[in-house]
Amino acid sequence: HGVVAEVIEVGSSVSKFKVGDIVGVGLIVGSCRNCNPCNTDIEQYCKNKIWSYNDVYTDGTPTQGGFAQSMVVDQKFAMKIPDGMSPEQVAPLLCAGVTVYSPLSHFGLKQSGLSGGILGL
Repeated sequence: HGVVAEVIEVGSSVSKFKVGDIVGVGLIVGSCRNCNPCNTDIEQYCKNKIWSYNDVYTDGTPTQGGFAQSMVVDQKFAMKIPDGMSPEQVAPLLCAGVTVYSPLSHFGLKQSGLSGGILGL
């Protein structure tokens, strides 16, 4: 689900990225930005979110995720990858890392010194 890519073009409203940046993109590439979920940073509940694959952009073009020649991503749904990290190091952090971190963070388990176990099947 996670995609690591180089920014090849930016829109006039983009402030977070420049051409040549390496970014990570998760499962969502866009949302309406106007509903309650969007206004409270829980865009995964937006009824008009755009998935990175098996969906369509607002212009009707299909999304193809990491299999696409290129993809359009709202800057809110991309993150700059630190210099020196290879795509092989980053990719597991995008899907599995966020999947694990999100509930731990939600339930307040992100303080230093805590221990936990993650079981993957």
